[in-house]
Amino acid sequence: MVTGEGGTPPTAEKTRCPVCLATAADGPECTNCRWTLEGPAALGSLTPEIRHAFDGQLATARRRLDLKAAARAAGYPGRGEPERLARLEALLRGGPPRSAERDQVLAELADELTATDVPAALPDGVVIEISPRGLRAVTVQHGAEQAEATEWPWTELLPGLPDGTDETLFCLAGGVGVRTTSACEAREPAGLPTTVDVLASRLRGWAVPERLLAGLARRFPQARTLYLPPERPEPGPLRHTGGFTTAVCRGAPDSDDVLLAGGGQDGTVTVWRLWHRAPLASQRLHDRRVTCVDLTEDGLSVVTGGQDGAVRLWSFAASGRVRVLAWHDGWVNALRQRDGVVFSLGDDACVHRTVLGAVGAAGAVLARVGWASATALEVTGDGRIVIVAGSDGASLWDARTGARTGRLTAGHEVACLALDREGRLVALGCADGVARIFDLGAARAARAEMGGHTGPVRQVTFGPGGVLATADDAGTVRIRDQGGTARTVGAHPDRVRGLAFTPDGRLLSAGADGLVRTWPLAGIHRSDSDKGGP
Repeated sequence: MVTGEGGTPPTAEKTRCPVCLATAADGPECTNCRWTLEGPAALGSLTPEIRHAFDGQLATARRRLDLKAAARAAGYPGRGEPERLARLEALLRGGPPRSAERDQVLAELADELTATDVPAALPDGVVIEISPRGLRAVTVQHGAEQAEATEWPWTELLPGLPDGTDETLFCLAGGVGVRTTSACEAREPAGLPTTVDVLASRLRGWAVPERLLAGLARRFPQARTLYLPPERPEPGPLRHTGGFTTAVCRGAPDSDDVLLAGGGQDGTVTVWRLWHRAPLASQRLHDRRVTCVDLTEDGLSVVTGGQDGAVRLWSFAASGRVRVLAWHDGWVNALRQRDGVVFSLGDDACVHRTVLGAVGAAGAVLARVGWASATALEVTGDGRIVIVAGSDGASLWDARTGARTGRLTAGHEVACLALDREGRLVALGCADGVARIFDLGAARAARAEMGGHTGPVRQVTFGPGGVLATADDAGTVRIRDQGGTARTVGAHPDRVRGLAFTPDGRLLSAGADGLVRTWPLAGIHRSDSDKGGP
């Protein structure tokens, strides 16, 4: 006989499972949580002992369902967060779990990892991805995820969700807690693509997304269903009004924060703390376009160069003061701050050197590098060598005396360059769509190349373990891993203006359209201790 909350015979209305609150279908058990709804008829009176035993079983089943939801919401299986799990356990019906209950649930979830078949990359086609943020529809072409995407947050699909992040994730995972009405049911989003090739979920086993995924699978029967590794929820992408002209990111000292600084066409410079939607600070520093930007090591100031020829220091997180460091005759094409010294390269083919904190006027000219070498600039981490590049290749200069100490021959015009974290390798992004990697040792010969671009390489940066990332005028982003294998990881609809690895190893790109994106890098080693800039 089907029973309700306390064994009461059902009415004509739909019966809800007393454990998960889902609408109960005809059958001996709940199809959602497997609670027994129909058992053999029992003769005799309902004694207090029988009622007490039933109430105990019901309370245990409710607490177990909520505990499993809390564990999923806290990141289990995988990279779980014990602190979040402890907070979520306060929501459980029937009181906090016993340690044996917790251990059993976590062990059951851990078993799911062995059965997960994760693809190396999303297959081509129209993909609907389900994540802790909501639904997202995106097109994948030749392994590259396009930047244009349509998103539906859970707040749109599930009106009435709690305000807190913990409670929201708990509900998505199927937790009931203090709710006593009905299970969360997500509505199907409006404006879905007419054709979907892949249904990809990062929330395997989460009750609400699983029911939504089942509905989408019925609507798109030809779509392939995939389960991807879970990811920690993050706010939506950052945007810079009017688009980026340049961008850089750096880990903040003595903190897990990552700072992103970007400039625009109107001379405005904005600083964010990833992944906070509201800017940390914003100010117009140049009369015209911002052409280059760098963050100081202390995370308190930003150095900028502009089309107006000025190099400025803005103490956005300290005094708020703006100071002119140098003037170039023409655009400031590149700059870099190293150990309290700012080096800048302008259209006037001059490299200026300015010591921050020094009393006096703007910095002095360190070297005159020639008109053909006034495109890109880098400085070794110890501040001893300045590398400048342009149509005639790249040259090495002593950062104190201004004497030229060597050359790197690329055979093509160099549009950008980058040093690895150890200051041993330098990558030159060339006009023929190839990035050439040189060793700064005695030989200074090209040791590797990375191609695959259809136009000039405009952005290049090294990541953990020597991983190389590049981007071109078409917005294509590619990486070369530690083993030398190169592949495309994504695409912006416009030119990429900034490219960097975050301290924890994620690849970050900022486009001319103002969109900031991070790209998944399966198999790339991440270093939590690396706090360097791009």
